[in-house]
Amino acid sequence: MTEKPFSVNDALRHARHDFLNQMQLIKMNMDLARLDEAREVIASYTEKCKVFYELSKLQLPKTSEWLQTANWRFPGFQVEVGTEITMPYKTELDISIRDSLELFTKFLEPKLNPYFEHELRVWIESTENLFRLTVEANGKWELGDDFLMKTQGLTITHECKTTEKWRFHIEESKEG
Repeated sequence: MTEKPFSVNDALRHARHDFLNQMQLIKMNMDLARLDEAREVIASYTEKCKVFYELSKLQLPKTSEWLQTANWRFPGFQVEVGTEITMPYKTELDISIRDSLELFTKFLEPKLNPYFEHELRVWIESTENLFRLTVEANGKWELGDDFLMKTQGLTITHECKTTEKWRFHIEESKEG
């Protein structure tokens, strides 16, 4: 669904850039004798890495790739991902999930107010009895157009939709 997919080279270049930024932040804090802040940067970076390793349990490679590259592809958002994954999910719905995330983000990003920070939080629960992906955007944007997301095999439930917060859930469709 994207115009130009990220190549391995693009991903590695962005990953190295992010890693070097984190290392510079740690070094700066150490140089200023702010050891607690340096430890916080290390802990935060470690936690983000753990989340991305956790995504492999989901066995949704397209969705996982989207989540891991969203910060680079959509610079208007600071993307945060959280997980509770104990069971893999249905691989056949991988592209539908990824496309839902892509459609929403491409719709909202051009409407973002450039004078505000914008967060896109994605929380994934995949257990024996439940699959739910919750998306929450926070910031400031213009809604204007009516936007409807429909995806085969999935149910999308909007919990909140304003000009400052938009939260919805993606779950497996109960319709047969």
